Amino acid sequence: MAGCSRQGQARRHNDESGAARRWRHATLLVGGFTLLLGLTGMVSANIAQASQPAKALGRTWTIETTPNATGAAVNELSAVSCTSPRACTAVGSYAETLSTPSVPLAERWNGKTWRLQAPAVPAGTASTFLYGVSCTSGTACTAVGNAFYKATKVNLIVAEVWNGKSWRIKPAPTPSSKGSSFFAVSCTSGSACTAVGFYGNAAGNPEAFAERWNGKTWRIQAVPRPSKLTWFFGVSCSSPRACTAVGYQNKGSGDAQPFAEAWNGAKWHVLKVPLPQGAPGGAFKAVSCTSPSACTATGTAFGSSPTLAERWNGKSWRIQPTPNPPRYETSAGEVALDGVSCTSTTACTASGEYSPGGSAAYFAEAWNGKSWSLQTTPVPAGFRSGALLGVSCVPTRCTAVGAYTALGPQVTLAMAR
Repeated sequence: MAGCSRQGQARRHNDESGAARRWRHATLLVGGFTLLLGLTGMVSANIAQASQPAKALGRTWTIETTPNATGAAVNELSAVSCTSPRACTAVGSYAETLSTPSVPLAERWNGKTWRLQAPAVPAGTASTFLYGVSCTSGTACTAVGNAFYKATKVNLIVAEVWNGKSWRIKPAPTPSSKGSSFFAVSCTSGSACTAVGFYGNAAGNPEAFAERWNGKTWRIQAVPRPSKLTWFFGVSCSSPRACTAVGYQNKGSGDAQPFAEAWNGAKWHVLKVPLPQGAPGGAFKAVSCTSPSACTATGTAFGSSPTLAERWNGKSWRIQPTPNPPRYETSAGEVALDGVSCTSTTACTASGEYSPGGSAAYFAEAWNGKSWSLQTTPVPAGFRSGALLGVSCVPTRCTAVGAYTALGPQVTLAMAR
């Protein structure tokens, strides 16, 4: 799936095969910004074994052993949600090769180990991807994404629910037969979830959309679209009547612009978002809210200082200075903070990815209530390239997930601090 480029081009939902989407997804990753994982040495030997942690290079984050699908040369965790230090769920996808269909992937952390789960696969589909997950307890999670349907040959939204024993599909109305995808979901209870994404309209242009789960059905919500092209990539709800969705918009020319909307329990309304001085454009990729008047959104800004973080105080968004990772000037793709999770107004963690010198790499930053600072993130033994695509924090623990390559296949990655 192609990413947000310097010209503001969007991820497109073309009618393509699962094989084509897997290649696109593995080389550009769901983060939406160019990443080349360098998938060399795609061999199947020992693929079923867990990704092994290396000796940590830093003192804060520790790599954890994660399982991978048997026989899969491409494994990836796109998002994670934790409700306690002993309960996290991560989702993503896997495939035997870059040219074979994708299968949804889910893993569960019980405080000691990560274990594979069996997500549901929608009937009549060739490939399924899970991009977002939100849990309200150890027995209640909702995951969202999209699937390529054989009959119609288009990608349509997917939502499924974990009840503590199994994953089950919960059909959601598609906003367009031309193609659609959920990219994020946020739940405040088992009967209150909001999922966001974008779909292709009759003209083939992307339009942001949101749907609401009431415990029984999904319903499409009316979303204002101030520009010709709009995308949602992140959402966070602090209560059933308070949600914030973020992404980017483009009027059809020039650079993409960060885009945010808020739900007040009755309707969605557009929020004005500033850009750093001198930046011609940018994009939000994730958001985390601890109350209706306390949200942090992260992403990328086009310009000399690419990492982007902004804080919502209930009235306006304000830009927060963020450090950039080492050698960011040499990145072949966007330098972005793709995930963010806050446990209070003075404690947020963001996960980032970029490609210094052309090889995908990751970094993490932390907010202490006054400033953002870079954190030391370890790399696995033999690391060649990788990305952290999602992060979830509870008061005493943060977990970040993604994927990496060493000498063999692309495998799952999880680390915690």
